[in-house]
Amino acid sequence: MSAKKLIEDHDKWRKGAGGAPAGVAGESDGSSYTGLDLNRITLTSSNFNGGGFSTTTFKQAEWTSCRFDGTYFTKCDLTDATMTGCSFSGCTFSDCSLENMTMTGCNFTGCTFDDVRFQASQWSDCKLQGGTLKNLKLDQCRWSKVAFLDCTGSQVEGSGIQGTQVDFTGSHFQGLHLQNANINRSCSVA
Repeated sequence: MSAKKLIEDHDKWRKGAGGAPAGVAGESDGSSYTGLDLNRITLTSSNFNGGGFSTTTFKQAEWTSCRFDGTYFTKCDLTDATMTGCSFSGCTFSDCSLENMTMTGCNFTGCTFDDVRFQASQWSDCKLQGGTLKNLKLDQCRWSKVAFLDCTGSQVEGSGIQGTQVDFTGSHFQGLHLQNANINRSCSVA
């Protein structure tokens, strides 16, 4: 069964209009979706090339070993989602909520994050390389072994960030405002 059919059936199931809960595994997709309820969807070892999601919810979704190339996420809600071993290349996240989200072993290359809210999110062993970060809110986040390499950022705000082994090599930020942050334990921003 195609990823598109599985995704659309999951949306129908969530909205009480038939369909079935989806576990999308080993599929490829390049479709564009709008207004879907993909809460609790499981995506495993799937590839998404182009296309994307707008005004779609992924609350409590689980993504494992997925690859996203040139995929967009606009006005999406990934509250309480879990991403493990996923890679994102040339993707755009715009006006999204990634609150209380857990990311482990994820890589973001050449991705843009614009007007994204990371509230109480946990990142472990993640790398953002060559990314653009604009208008971010990073409150109460926990980072362990996170690298922001050669990234540019503007208007990045955060409060209560805790981070160990965080690397900002080659990155440049304008309008960076952090309060009560403790990053790499030897550097606190009050």
